[in-house]
Parts: sequence; structure tokens; C-alpha cells
Amino acid sequence: MESPRWLSEPYAPGGGGTAEGALKNLDGTELDPLTLLVRESAQNSWDARTGDGPVDYGVALRTLGPSEAPVWRDLFAVGAPQLRHLNLRASLARPALRVLTVTDTGTRGLGGPTRADVAVPGKSDFASFVRKTGSSSKDAGRGGTYGFGKAVFHLLSASHTVVVHTRCRVGDRLETRLIGWAVHESYTVEGDGGTKTFTGRHFWGRVRHGYVEPLVGAEADEVAGSLGLDSLPDGETGTSVAILDPVFGDRDDAEAMRWIVDAMVWNLWPKMLPEGGDAPMRFSASHEGRNVPVPRPSEVPHLRPFVWAYDDMNSLVEHKSLGRVLGRLGMRKFISPQGSPPRVAQEVGIGERLHHTCLMRPVDLVVKYLEGPSFFEESGGYAAVFRADAGMDRVFAAAEPASHDAWLVDKLSGDDHRLAKQALRRINDAMKEASGPAPVSNEAGEGVSLAGMSRLMAGLMAGTAGEGAEAVFATGTTSPGGIAGTGRGSAGTAGAGGAAGARGGSSGPSGRRRVVYDGTPEHDVVDGAAVLVQRFTLPDTGSCVVHGRPVVALGDGRGVETEPPIGASIPTVLGWRAGNGPITPGASLHAVGGDGTVWSLIIRPAPDTMTELTVVAEAGGEGR
Repeated sequence: MESPRWLSEPYAPGGGGTAEGALKNLDGTELDPLTLLVRESAQNSWDARTGDGPVDYGVALRTLGPSEAPVWRDLFAVGAPQLRHLNLRASLARPALRVLTVTDTGTRGLGGPTRADVAVPGKSDFASFVRKTGSSSKDAGRGGTYGFGKAVFHLLSASHTVVVHTRCRVGDRLETRLIGWAVHESYTVEGDGGTKTFTGRHFWGRVRHGYVEPLVGAEADEVAGSLGLDSLPDGETGTSVAILDPVFGDRDDAEAMRWIVDAMVWNLWPKMLPEGGDAPMRFSASHEGRNVPVPRPSEVPHLRPFVWAYDDMNSLVEHKSLGRVLGRLGMRKFISPQGSPPRVAQEVGIGERLHHTCLMRPVDLVVKYLEGPSFFEESGGYAAVFRADAGMDRVFAAAEPASHDAWLVDKLSGDDHRLAKQALRRINDAMKEASGPAPVSNEAGEGVSLAGMSRLMAGLMAGTAGEGAEAVFATGTTSPGGIAGTGRGSAGTAGAGGAAGARGGSSGPSGRRRVVYDGTPEHDVVDGAAVLVQRFTLPDTGSCVVHGRPVVALGDGRGVETEPPIGASIPTVLGWRAGNGPITPGASLHAVGGDGTVWSLIIRPAPDTMTELTVVAEAGGEGR
């Protein structure tokens, strides 16, 4: 049997699109190619999901081992195009050969006919992904298409070369398929037979009747294993796309993987909810075989408010004159997180201050973060989430460019334009309203301005609490959706403007367990009441009883009030929460440490005070 080899695609008599046309179609986006890779590939993975189980999506970067690199060089050098037409030979000649692999399981793989000229209704994944350029899908519930966006796989390769390894179901059996695929520029060759023109697309596999078929079955499994492409578990369907010789611009490999992980979180976070539960997608990343942690969305300070807004997405957005539901909107106001967001967030317009709406279609994939007016007070902000109604999905899909990162409503016409325009108008109106002063209720229920409260508490502001430090906040009572001024205590000796100690996270007397604070306390609203939330973990194993001890800090260097004035409000423990679960009331918590659970202590603060929180765990008690 003839060995698999490369074949360059000539123009058909009827013409056709060029390879560079697909690559240049992504030029209109300002997104980084790594961000585009995550968005496009994850969208394709979600569209290919099977059943109700989760989709597993992972990205891995590694250097090929001494038994694998020679196989790549031997197999893919056969019939490789000349260097002036494709840079593949230069990539294969590198001393250290690297591959970036994007893999999904819990998906159906690339099934259907392997030829583009054979149509089987509902079964065209292989032909749409590998053969066709710019094909679209009108299936409901899909985030995108196998269109121009897939060109990002090639953009990230120095030689524009990928290897596709997939397992799909053909009838009542499983079939593995393996094919190489490269795109570059169209070109013309002068030969004895005259001038021939080529599209710039090149395929590697079994040459049949002037085109290339993939390796299939046992041969595909064997070759994939020898190449190190063995990430598809036996008996499971899915797809793995290996990008040969990836290029990351001025980033090193570790920085590139960190970017990829951040891109997962900022662009795919709705698919990670509920956290710790049955999320529809599970994400992983690895570099040279070592895991690169993917944080939970609620663990990312500048993203956390969008998660809150997602939970509050109950405001209906309508076009009343046309009688259409456009979508739902959730909005949260909050004290702005400290520091700068990651560069992936900055790339999409998120700065230190949040005043944005996250736009998404019904499939819960982020389209973009729409910037609104800045919040009127520097220490505050707002975040919103708008999810288009299922009945509007077709409209907003038609407004997206090839990179799926905007709603270009002026592309639309007629009622579609009116509907999409109204949705964006209502979103902008909501942001404008949220950006202005909002009433904040004091203990007596009297309205006070947020700006006035912030000025009142300005002298109580301090640094940031770290592990082992008391958590100190200046607090006020807020109405639902409002925010109050806040101060953060710092570890060490109290100075002007704050009080701090070193008891909560340090080793205590005999029988006490070490508590590790997970960030500083944060404002939230529970059942319409303003609360403080302090997250923490219990790293030690064994049962323990955890106590929350909130007290009022005087804020003038005199410590805390152990005996509050008669009739004065005092901060109280409302309860405890594991992850994003329900609140368990009580001043104490019976728990078992060592399992990595992130607990939350929920406090109702005394108005217009600084509250000092201490979390203490003592050995013993019945574990939950």
C-alpha cells in the first residue's frame, strides 16, 4: 500500500476560494490569536456535544519526545510542498519540535462523509471542518459554525499546519480518522504541462483520485499513537487538533499557556457554572505534562461581579411594539476590586474599574464585554450580563463577524435590525442608570447618598488583608443593588485609618486548626440585606468546629469594642456556605478539613462601623 503523503490542491475548473482568503477573514478582530483559538475551538466543541453529559475541553503544549519527533519528520516530509509554498520543512527541521493540542471529548467527533461533494443531511462535520471554508450552520442551539474562524488553528502554526485526529460513530461502529492539513498562499507553477494554479491548501493522507482521504480505523489509531496523539480515550468519541510548531509572538511558552487559561475563564466562564457542580463543560490545561490550574470564575476578582450579575439575570428586555422578547439582563453594583485585571481582560476593554455588560447568546458563550459610562464614584462599579432570548438567536448570530466577537447590528435590516438595535439601546440605558448616584439606606431607613457615605468613610480606608491577618472592613447598610464604602485592614500594626492583627490565619493555641483566608472580605447582598463575606479553607484533615467572631473596630488605634453601647447594633454571624451552596445558619460550623472546600462566613455588619472578622477552628466535633 502506498504511504500517506502530501497533495497540494489545484484549482478546480470552476474556480474556488483561496487559502489566504480564509486567513485574512480574521483580520478585522483585535483579539489575540490565542484568545481566538480558545473561543473558536471551545465553540466548536460545544456545538459537537453528545447527550446531556459534560464536554471535556483541554489544551496541552509539549515538546515531542525522542521516539515521537522522528516519526513526525519521517511521515510529514513525504511529498511536502517546497518551502516557498509552505514552511513545513523548516518546522520539521527544528531541533525541538513542539505541538499545541486542543482536545474535546463528550463530543461526537468529525463524522459524516469525508468528501465535500457527498451530502448526508445532518452528518457533515468532517467535510465542514476539513474540506469547506466559510460554511455556515443554521442548526438551533449552536454557538457558531465551521466557517472562517477555524483558520486560527493555522494562524498559530509557523508552517500553518495542523493534524486532525478524531473518532466518530459511523452507523453502529466507531471509526478513527487522521488527516494532515495546511493552508498558506495560492500560487502558480510553470511546468512541462503548462501553467497550473493552486489554492494554497495542502492535505496529508491517502491520495485517492486526485484528493486526499484520511487514514481510518486501526491504521489511524496506530499512526496517531506513534505521533503521541493519544488523548482520545478508548471507546470515546471526540476530536484532537494538533498545531505543529506553534508561535506565540513575544510570549514564552509558560506565558502563552497562562494566556490560554485566562482566555478560557474570561470567554467561557458561563460554561463553568455552577461551580463545583454539574457544569456543562470541564476545562483543563497542561504544559510539558504539568497541570496549569484553571481558576473558578468566582476566584477571579474582576470577573466575580459578572458571575453575581449572571445569577441575577431576571430582568426581561422586550421590544413591545413588535411583541418580541429580546433577552434577559442582570445587574450588580459593588465595591471595585483592587489591582489590575489580567491582560486577557484588558484586551477586551476591562480596566481596573468595571462598568461593562457581558453580551452572550443563548448558548452561554461570551460575545463581548460592552463598555458603558463610568460609575460616578471611583471606588464603585457595576457589571451586567445580557443573554439573548432563544427566539433571537438567529438575529444576533447574523450580526456576528467571522470571529464571533461583536454584534454588528447595522449588518441587519428590517425587523431584525430594529430588534437588535432595541436590545443594545436597552442595555446602554440600564448601564447609564446604574452609573449614577443610587440611594443607600442607613439603619433608620433614611436615604443617604453613596458619595456622602464614601466621604464619611474615606478616613477608614486602609490596605489589603493577607493570609494570617484580621479582616477589617468599614461597612454601611445598603439597599438591594446598592453598595457601601469600604476599608480593608492590613497585616501588622494598626495605623491611622485601620486596625489589624495577626490572629485569624496563624497557628493558635493547642487544639486549634489553621484557617487560611481566601482573599479579603467582600460586600454582597443576601435576601435584600447587605452582608460581608469572608472565604476561607481548612487545610488540615479531621473534624473541627469553626467559629466566626465579628467585632467592631474603633479605627483610631484603640482596638475593638468588647462592650458596645447599650442599644447599639453589633455585627452578627448569619451563617456559613460551602462553595456556592445554600447558607447554613448558626454562629458555629461543624466541618471536616482537608478536602479543599472553600467556605464562606457571612456576617451582617453594624452600620457605619469597621468590622473585624476572625475565623477560628477548634479540633473535635461532628463533621458534616
